[in-house]
Amino acid sequence: MKTLLQPWINGERMLPPWIALGVAMAILLASVPLLLQLHFNNALDIYSPPDSPTMQLRESLFKEFPNDESLIALFEGDDLYSYEFLSALDRVAKRMERHPSVDRVLTLTTVEHIEATDDGFAVAPLVDANRLSTRSPSEWKSRVLSDPFAPGLIASRDGRAVALAVRPKFLKESLARRDIAIALDEAIAAEKLQTRRTATAGLIAQTVEELRSIWRDSAIFIPLTFIIGMALLWWVVGRIRPVLIGALAMSVTVAASVGGLVFSGQPYTPVTAMIPTLIAAYTTATLLHLYAGIQRARVALLPRRERVARALKETFVPGLFNVLTTGAGMLSFLWVDIPPVQAFGMSGAIGTLFVFFVVFILVPPILVKWDTPRWPRRRSGLARARHIAAAVSVFSLRRAKWVLGGTVMLVLLAIPVVMQVKVESNLLGFFGPDHTISQSTTKVESHLAGVTGLEIVLTGSDRDALKDPARLRQIQALQTWLEKQPEIDRSLSFVDLLEEMNRAFSGEPHGTSAIPGNRKLVEQLLLIYDGDDLYELVNRDFQRGRIAMSLNVHGANKIETVIERIKHHLAEHPIEGIQISLAGTGQLFADQTDRIVNGQLKSFASAFIQILLLMALLFRSFRGALICLIPNLAPLFFIFVVMGITGIELDVATVLIAAIILGITVDDTIHLYHGYLHRIRQGVSPVFAIIRSVESSGRAVIAISVVLIAQFSLLGLSDFRPTAHFGTLCAVGLFAGQVFELLLMPALLGLRLPGPGKNLKARSA
Repeated sequence: MKTLLQPWINGERMLPPWIALGVAMAILLASVPLLLQLHFNNALDIYSPPDSPTMQLRESLFKEFPNDESLIALFEGDDLYSYEFLSALDRVAKRMERHPSVDRVLTLTTVEHIEATDDGFAVAPLVDANRLSTRSPSEWKSRVLSDPFAPGLIASRDGRAVALAVRPKFLKESLARRDIAIALDEAIAAEKLQTRRTATAGLIAQTVEELRSIWRDSAIFIPLTFIIGMALLWWVVGRIRPVLIGALAMSVTVAASVGGLVFSGQPYTPVTAMIPTLIAAYTTATLLHLYAGIQRARVALLPRRERVARALKETFVPGLFNVLTTGAGMLSFLWVDIPPVQAFGMSGAIGTLFVFFVVFILVPPILVKWDTPRWPRRRSGLARARHIAAAVSVFSLRRAKWVLGGTVMLVLLAIPVVMQVKVESNLLGFFGPDHTISQSTTKVESHLAGVTGLEIVLTGSDRDALKDPARLRQIQALQTWLEKQPEIDRSLSFVDLLEEMNRAFSGEPHGTSAIPGNRKLVEQLLLIYDGDDLYELVNRDFQRGRIAMSLNVHGANKIETVIERIKHHLAEHPIEGIQISLAGTGQLFADQTDRIVNGQLKSFASAFIQILLLMALLFRSFRGALICLIPNLAPLFFIFVVMGITGIELDVATVLIAAIILGITVDDTIHLYHGYLHRIRQGVSPVFAIIRSVESSGRAVIAISVVLIAQFSLLGLSDFRPTAHFGTLCAVGLFAGQVFELLLMPALLGLRLPGPGKNLKARSA
């Protein structure tokens, strides 16, 4: 096998240039139809494995109960109970109810009101849109505010705000949610209520804003990433044709990576939306290693084909192991039990393979054929970077013990800061406090109940299990305890509606318990009841019911705290014969905390072990592999220091950073160490081998750092915080990676040398 590959490794054999160009164009053209089928989706459900207990319970609940997502429009004003406004509000509701993706619209004119009659009770609309003229605005307002359920849910308690909540059918697509949001905007505009609407919130609104952020970021950052990559290639090479060939390489690798995502049936999410930037940056970095080799061959005055052949001989094997180590970092995300993160890892690993194939198989013959003029011998970006790399390495060799000791000391001092990093997934925190969705959510929660949903699911062992008055009283006691919790604004269950029926039926005053005293009375009340709201909280068999809670907290940690407190209370106060589970969007968020922590530990351990073994195989030395890995662990620690200082949390985006940075920064270390070993085998002294390797590869390393940092920094401009944090921390990590690499690598190599400082002084003299 080695004999078979040797001509390709040495650059003696290349594809015919027209075939290489044809293969590149074929990959690009084959990817275009797939890119046109790109499936955008960032629905909350896709972040949980379909076979997880929470998702399985959620799926079963949707067969009996309505969706817990909503799109909330808040209206404010002094005349919200006037005939004109209520009529317009009802028309908006009816228009939205006709939308194919909408299950129900909840507002003043669509919810039920239970009222006493001479012979029992009746279920009527809270506000009857067909009889608005029969009451004055003040009477309608009084009726709404005296209702036991409407205040805090669809009307503010001071009467100055009214909500319209659109509840969709069970949807798995973000685009369907966007259609609902657009339809609501159009309905409100048609009734000229835009000036009254002061906020739009809810999980659907959040999802739609994330979707728009994906589109906006992709439309801006992907082209800018290409432009920056080409500009920096020009800065390094100073030649237009290599830059254009580089642009072709980036186009092929990015298109193939994203096309592969589509081909595998994976959606384009805020997580996988970072793949184009990552692959474009990685392609640019790999090209720079090849171009640096060509620059060195140009200085040696070699002919065109020999220049490319020599560059391939220097970079092919390190480039292969670069791809393997980076791919190992990507594949380690399969340990993170969050589907979009796993899709990111798989697509990224495939993308790195395409990078190697394009840069080392397709680009060289294209360069030989069409890049005919000589490369300029002027001082390029690489030449200027050479002096920086050499100066840092000389400093490190002279003060190896001080450099290593200082690094260890800084690590020890920074441990308390790292311990402050929190694992969090905060729906409201995905955008800044000045963003429209954040302000809208705050406004809605200031007038109504919290928008985070959490449910307690009550399942009896047999039919009619939830008609037992003793169990009803236990459920009522549980709700009383729930509403004393500061994070829970209110709870609602079928018991509340049964109480209201009995209160209207028997004349019980408000403020006292009105639980029916026996099963026969429960059944009698249900026989009279002719509404629908009750059966959104309990099934018609009365075997399964739910307590819907509105939480005023949004972060996974705070939600998890509430859930643990509820579980502890239920363990101490069980409801006999009832199985209890927790569900809802709040439970989905709480589950992510453990997935992120466990995934971070497993993915990093997997990446570390795989990369260590691959480098030990490459260098045939476990010690050499460790020397290469140690400098690349320091920037990972530095990233967590930055996170601890700035308060950036570990979430579905920042969980990617450790394995990515380790996989990318180790690439440059491989080139440096490979050059060092090559010179040692040629009989060069260790000190000179270190300095010469850093001068040769280190200048490319610095130029590559500039490229990668510039391209990842673009993501830091996103208004979607997980993306912004990912880009910023990657840029910070890559910068720290190159600093530590140029400082620690020579120090580690020179630590065992006899008097490196004296040798260097003698050499410089």
